[in-house]
Amino acid sequence: MPKLADPRLSNRHRFITAVTGGGKTQAIKNLVKNAKRAVFWDPDNDHKCKHFNDKQTFLAALKTVMAKGGRIGWNGDDDEAHFEWFMMCMWAALDCTKILEIIVEEAADVGLKQTMPKWTGKMWRRSRKYGGILTVGTQRVQEVPKTFITQAAEIYIGIQRANDQHYIKRQTGLEPAKMGALDPLNFYKVVKDSFEKVTFKYIG
Repeated sequence: MPKLADPRLSNRHRFITAVTGGGKTQAIKNLVKNAKRAVFWDPDNDHKCKHFNDKQTFLAALKTVMAKGGRIGWNGDDDEAHFEWFMMCMWAALDCTKILEIIVEEAADVGLKQTMPKWTGKMWRRSRKYGGILTVGTQRVQEVPKTFITQAAEIYIGIQRANDQHYIKRQTGLEPAKMGALDPLNFYKVVKDSFEKVTFKYIG
């Protein structure tokens, strides 16, 4: 259980989606580049951080991140059971006096259902008051829980396939033609009922 809670902390969760080559990972890199504490679910080693594939060494590194800051990533087994373990670790580490950015790359590959498992659901619904900021990205928007879209404070919509455009419109109100006309690294930022076009820089 996280040690401290602050109900005044706002929801800052993000959801990011774009087709392959659309700039999803680049968008994530831009959004979390200044994070003092960041932990990545990063099976493909997309992010610059110290990676771990052993649970014990990962947990030791997580303690250091919470105490001193830093950036670490998990690049070990990437099935649903390990993802739940990862989220359980994030929940246990939270402390509202220390903001922790948790970044999930390609959430669709985890195999989550529309009803989120215990720790993933807790993190998405409750971590904000413990200092957690979740950033979840995927190429395949219809293969992740709808809650990622409907309860995110910020949604970033990049280039989308035709069969996903109408699904996203139902969840956000963004017109399909706008998604289809985007170039790589360009996204629509959706906050409540407002839409803003943003362009991210390439970060190697």
